[in-house]
Amino acid sequence: MSINADYFNPELTINSGQMFLWQKMRDAWYGIHNDRVLKLSIEERPNDLDNSPIKYESFPEDRGWEKKLFRMDDDIDKILNTISFDPLVHNSIMRFGGLRVMRQDPIQCMFSFLCASNINIQRIRKILFNLCKQFGKKITVNGDQFFTFPTPRDLHEANISELVTCGTGYRAKSIKMLATTILNGEIVPGELIRMKYEDAKRALLGIHGIGEKTADCILLFSLEKLEAFPIDTWIARIISHTYELPVGKKKARANGHNHHLSHQQYRYLSSSMRMYFGIYAGYAQQYLYYYSRHIAGRKW
Repeated sequence: MSINADYFNPELTINSGQMFLWQKMRDAWYGIHNDRVLKLSIEERPNDLDNSPIKYESFPEDRGWEKKLFRMDDDIDKILNTISFDPLVHNSIMRFGGLRVMRQDPIQCMFSFLCASNINIQRIRKILFNLCKQFGKKITVNGDQFFTFPTPRDLHEANISELVTCGTGYRAKSIKMLATTILNGEIVPGELIRMKYEDAKRALLGIHGIGEKTADCILLFSLEKLEAFPIDTWIARIISHTYELPVGKKKARANGHNHHLSHQQYRYLSSSMRMYFGIYAGYAQQYLYYYSRHIAGRKW
């Protein structure tokens, strides 16, 4: 069965654990991306759902934002055919066609995944929406109020207690330190994009609160490192069950088991999966991640 690489599903993509500040209101999806509110609406055609037209808008206006955010400049046919040698990835592509890796604003992505450690997607979304409401700027769109993502200066000037009231918990200190690092010019997204994967990752790991998995998420979703292969508990299960690689000890939890990887174990597994899938390992990871959560019945 051939892969329809041209098909794109924006709803599937924005609800796949990559970018958290999207919400559906009435007949459209609204997303917060840096200093803009993005809107996408799909005009459903009952007899031709796969080719229903998609309308993209932004406030303030930013024409063509969808091309950058949804990586429409990628050679998606080449990418999907490159990674589909793997049976599970191939089946996931056939089942969840239209899923794309996103290209996010690096600053927002850094703060988002800094807040995402050790909590579920629903809580991540709540924290980030709280931060926007507390420190972002209000924008009214069609009578509805939205709040932009706070700037590094906004977060730098916030005190710890203000950040904690947004639900950040112990992450408040890391948020402040990341904001300071960015403002001081110690981390420059453009420079990270130009670096090789290992060098860029080393730079991110030097930031307080950013570990192996968080760094790989930032590299994949905002810094053009499509070989990055983030490993969380969902991917660890896939690696253990399907690829039979050692994933460390299991720690019992109320809803199952969570794999705890040491720094060395993570590096070994990530390197192994990058060697296996090649330069587009990140795309393979995204399909495996979506598949793993879907079969477990988890909500986005």
